[in-house]
Parts: sequence; C-alpha cells; structure tokens
Amino acid sequence: MKVCARLLALVMLIALPATLTAHRAFAETTLDKILKEKKIRVAIDVGNPPFGILDKDGQPDGSDVAVARQMAKDMGVELEFVQVPSTGRIPALLAGRADVTVASISVTTDRAKAVMYCHPDGALSIVIFGPKSVAIKTPADLVGKRIGITRATLEEATVPKMAPQGTNIVWFDEIGATIQALLSGQVDAVAMTSFAGKTVADGNPDKGIETKLTVTTAYYAPIVRPGDFELRQWINTWIFLNTQNGTLAALYKKYTGVDLPPLPIF
Repeated sequence: MKVCARLLALVMLIALPATLTAHRAFAETTLDKILKEKKIRVAIDVGNPPFGILDKDGQPDGSDVAVARQMAKDMGVELEFVQVPSTGRIPALLAGRADVTVASISVTTDRAKAVMYCHPDGALSIVIFGPKSVAIKTPADLVGKRIGITRATLEEATVPKMAPQGTNIVWFDEIGATIQALLSGQVDAVAMTSFAGKTVADGNPDKGIETKLTVTTAYYAPIVRPGDFELRQWINTWIFLNTQNGTLAALYKKYTGVDLPPLPIF
C-alpha cells in the first residue's frame, strides 16, 4: 500500500505542471474577454491637462484619451471610459473596473510592484510653477514656502526627495484642487507637469505664473493588471507600430505642442 501511495504521489507531481499549463492555456484571458465582448474599458484621468480633460461639451479629450480611442479603433472594439482621479488610476485597474489604464502614469519601480507597465507612449517633465512675485531659482529657495503637490503622481515621488528640510509641502488629492490652491494663493508654488503648468499659466495671464525649477523628466506608459501578459503584448505591439508610423508622435504634438522624444522599449 505504501508503494502504491508513493507511486500515486509521484504521478501527481509529474502531472501537476502539465495540468497547470493546460489550465492556463484554456483559461479566458482579459484580452479574450475584450475581443469576445467587443469592448475595452479604459481608465482615464480627465483632470490632468493636456493628457486628460473635458471639452466644452463635457466629453473626455486630451492626448491620453486620443491614444485610448485610437487603440480601441485599431483593436476593433467599443471603448468605455472609466473616469478616475489621479489617486484612482491604479486602484480602478486592480479592482477590475477597467481593463487598462491610459493616464500618463510615469514609470517607477514602486508602481511596477503592483501593476505591469506596457512600453512607454510619451514623456513629461515635472516642474515647479509659481507667480513672478515668488522667488524660486534653486531647491534651496523652497525652504519656508508652501508647495502644492497632487498625490499619486510623479510629483509625489520626486519633489519631496529633492526639497530641502523646511519646505512646507501641501498635499491635494486631485490636480484641480492643486491648481485652485495656486490661483487662490493658498500655496506659494506647485509641482506639476510642464504641460499642465503651461495650460494654467496661459489660462490665467493676470496671475503671472511662470516656470521656476525643473525637477525631473520621465516616461509614462499604459498599465495592465499583473498576469495580463496577452493584453500587454497586444498593447506593446500597437505602441511599436504606431510609433513607427508616426501616429503617436502626431497625437502627442497635437495636444502638447512639442515633438515626441524617442521612446524606449523595455
């Protein structure tokens, strides 16, 4: 009996990898589900110009939105937007509310612990903006000043590291609140993308908002849930082809006003 039991255990151990492989082969993937239902759900942040905004009719627009629309069109499926604040870009994906997030999410090792990045589809710079009356030329000038930062952004990951002790960082959950704090004088300056800062400055010429200090430049990319390798591979292929044919460069230039820099592949 002991010999039979040992033989049975050995057979089960040998068969287990094949069983798991077969299960993976026949299990429905996120990409399978998207193609079967002919719909892809994309999480976007419409409070982050020029990547995500609402147009005059209240409809999503911006470079991220345009990328998502082109992606869905090329996949041949209906597009459903899931609007989230910057703090909800990853939680909405992990909770299953969206299949992919396209919301200018900068590539960081911390985020890569929770999600899988696709290839980058754009780049951005984080800059300190403030009115001309506020003197900021170097990181040392941040001491004693109130600097507004939006949570769950690249600003959160970079500015506190370069800001010297004595900098008063004021946190906000959405970029809209950060912008309003700057315009109302609640903070002395804010950290945001160069594109968002330019939009705010151009829209409020009476405030005299200008670039004070560049913090960092980084790439951003769509993200998918851990294990969604098939969807990630499709998106990577799409990004590669649309980088080659100039589509991504055209969309980036349309919304940011600058040329798309060379994009890395990892």
